[in-house]
Amino acid sequence: MSKTDFSKIDLKDLACLIYETLKSNGINAILVGGACVSIYSENRYQSYDLDFVTHEELNAIEKALNKLGFKRAGRCFSHPECPYLIDFVNPPIAIGHEPIRHFEMLSMKAGSLQLLTPTDSVKDRLASYFHWNDEQALEQALLVAKNHKIDLKDLKRWSREEGFLSSLKHFLERLT
Repeated sequence: MSKTDFSKIDLKDLACLIYETLKSNGINAILVGGACVSIYSENRYQSYDLDFVTHEELNAIEKALNKLGFKRAGRCFSHPECPYLIDFVNPPIAIGHEPIRHFEMLSMKAGSLQLLTPTDSVKDRLASYFHWNDEQALEQALLVAKNHKIDLKDLKRWSREEGFLSSLKHFLERLT
């Protein structure tokens, strides 16, 4: 196996490498957050941290990622040559009050990757827009929704259950 050049690795390939490394060490992890937006928007939005959710203890994760040269600081891992930070977010995976149980599995040349679906990635960004009026999060949701098929019926249901159906209108107007 050739040595990875972490100074030139792109986010998607790094996400696959981390996912595959964890998986080969018996650790199930799911990519969430802004890195999903980067992947689904083909880097029109660029995140510099990869947030994974797992039930595994950080010591086991540390042992797996040390093999790649990543060092732990708290719940985060960094590599001296890599521009991205790897963060491990506590479970469960939920967007607003809704637990997430179904995920996307991407297969790429660099390997596979389990992550939020495009629809759940949009919900994740809209949650920040709804709760904190985060305009950047709205733009990120739009990038994903314009690049992928989104389940609008599910998005409306979720927005209604979260109490933000009226706030969804601005997103839908911008989407068309």
